Amino acid sequence: MGAKTIKGAVTASIIFFILFVIYASLQAYTNRNTIRHLEEIQQEKKELQVINEKLTSELKEIKQNIKKAPQQNPAKKVAYLTFDDGPSSNTSAILSILDYYKIKATFFVIGNQSKHGKYMYKRIVAEGHAIGLHSYSHEYRTIYVSPAAFHQDFDQIRNLVYQQTDRKPNIIRFPGGSNNHVSRKYGGKDLMHTLIQQMTQEGYHYFDWNVDSRDAERITQSRDVIIQSVLHGSKNKQKAIILMHDSQAKTTTVEALPAIIEGLRKQGFSFDVLTDQSFTYHFPPAS
Repeated sequence: MGAKTIKGAVTASIIFFILFVIYASLQAYTNRNTIRHLEEIQQEKKELQVINEKLTSELKEIKQNIKKAPQQNPAKKVAYLTFDDGPSSNTSAILSILDYYKIKATFFVIGNQSKHGKYMYKRIVAEGHAIGLHSYSHEYRTIYVSPAAFHQDFDQIRNLVYQQTDRKPNIIRFPGGSNNHVSRKYGGKDLMHTLIQQMTQEGYHYFDWNVDSRDAERITQSRDVIIQSVLHGSKNKQKAIILMHDSQAKTTTVEALPAIIEGLRKQGFSFDVLTDQSFTYHFPPAS
């Protein structure tokens, strides 16, 4: 064998060896990466298994809690106690009764510039009750002459309540209700329709009532008549907006209130305040 031939064979062997080393190195690197990747997959699988077991346990606990939780009644009975024409000394007594029973009510107030009256606006709000606007004067012959007259009177009660409570109520009750006939005598048959449209456009929510305590039928109504009227009127209702009054003459309304609250509770009612999101009752338009 010639020297050149030997030299060529050696060179080829060296090249083959180098290529083999490179190939072996690449294979080893690939194998290491594959093993590491497999190890990572196994670790992730273990972690996912732990998470899955935790979620399964939590789901089981949630299902058990749902079974234990009392079923909510979608037709919950709610009574809304509402008081018109205050504040007066009767308002103070009513607030104390409500505090005793730990329930809240809604007060549609009129104008009272006395020291006690101003304090009552503050107390109504401070004790967590809803305050709504009724009118300032409650004089039908004044407020129901025209839309302008109504708004002038309404602005007075709105400003007074804001001055005393720093609140701007957006719930109202029209004196006599939204379909009263007395307003026709002073402002015509379309007055209430106009006022409802205007007040609604201004962002106010008005409330009539679907239970009448009848405490407005007389200056001082019989305590028993008030109790029976409320309990009978609420009996077959799921939502009861109850009309009562806390003006100065309504002493028997105060006397009737504890029996009314206890009687409504026996009928399954809870109590709440009126808001712009709550149940609303409107009278049909007057014919």
